[in-house]
Amino acid sequence: MITHAQQRKVEDNRNYVGVCRSIGQGFNGIRFSDLDMTSALKPDVTSFRRPDGVAGIETMVGHYVTQTFKPHAHGEFVIGLIDRGSHAVWCRGEQHSVTGSTIVTMRPGDIHFGGAAADCGWVQRMVYIDEMVMADLVSEGFERPHGTQPDFGQTFWPDRDLADAFRCYHGALHSAPSRLASDSALEALVHVVVGQLAPSLMRDPDQRQAPASVAAIRDYLHAHVERNVSLLDLCRVSGLGRRQTIDLFKRHTGLPPHAYHLGLKIDAARRLLLSGVPTAEVAALVGFADQSHMTRHFKAIVGTTPSAYKAAA
Repeated sequence: MITHAQQRKVEDNRNYVGVCRSIGQGFNGIRFSDLDMTSALKPDVTSFRRPDGVAGIETMVGHYVTQTFKPHAHGEFVIGLIDRGSHAVWCRGEQHSVTGSTIVTMRPGDIHFGGAAADCGWVQRMVYIDEMVMADLVSEGFERPHGTQPDFGQTFWPDRDLADAFRCYHGALHSAPSRLASDSALEALVHVVVGQLAPSLMRDPDQRQAPASVAAIRDYLHAHVERNVSLLDLCRVSGLGRRQTIDLFKRHTGLPPHAYHLGLKIDAARRLLLSGVPTAEVAALVGFADQSHMTRHFKAIVGTTPSAYKAAA
C-alpha cells in the first residue's frame, strides 16, 4: 500500500503541472495542437532527446501515420502516453485499439507491434528508462529495497487526469532548459505513474527465472550480436532440436530467436550511433549486410531512420 507521505508527494507532484506547462509541449517548433490530425497525407514526424547529463533516459515524441512497427521489445521500461489519434497495437498477448489520453506502461522485454488504427494516425509521447535507473528512482522515491522495480498489472490505462499530468511532465523532460528541471520532471513523472498504477506491485528483477536452456540461448545471442548466428548454433547451445529450440525460446521471451537477435542488433546500433560512429560503419559492426538493410529494420523497430536518430544525439 502507498503510504500517506507517498500520497502527499504524489499530490505535490501534481502541483508541478503548472510549472511544466510553462516550458511547453511542442518539439522542433511544432506544437501538436497545430498538427492536422484529419489528414493521412502528412508524413511521420518524430523527435528523440536525451537529457544532458542524465544517463539511461531517452524521450521521444512522434506523430505516426504510415509507420508500422514490427514485433520487438525494449531493454528499458517504457512509460508513455497515446496523446491523440488511434493506435492499433498488440501487446502481452492481446490486440488493442488505443485512443487519446491513454497511459502506456511496458516492462523490459514486453513484446509489441502495430500501426495506425485511423487515417489520421496517432501521437505518442514516450520515456525510455534504463532498468537500473528505474530501480534507483523507485527505491528512493518509495523507500523500497535497492533493486526493486515496478511490475505494472497492464499496459494501457485510459485516464484523462493522469494523461494531463504526464503530458506536462514529459514536456518538461523533453524540452527542459536545465539539468535541475529535467531531473525534477523525471522524478515527478515516475512517482506519479508508479504511485498510481503500481503502488503495491513491486518486484525484484532477480525473481524472473527462465529454464537454463533459454538462458544459455539468450546469453549466446547477446555474446554474438554481430554474427550471422544459425539455428544449428543455438541447437548446440540448448541441447535441443530445431523446433524445440525455437518454441521454447519464444514461449519464455515472446519472440523467436531470429527476431530477438535482430532486436539486439538494433540496440547495439543505437548505442554506436549515439557514440558518433558513422552510420555505414555501424551497419557492418552489428552484422547487417549493408546500410539499407539496417535502415529498414531500424525504422521498423525504433520508428525513425538511423540518420535521424543520430542527428538527435
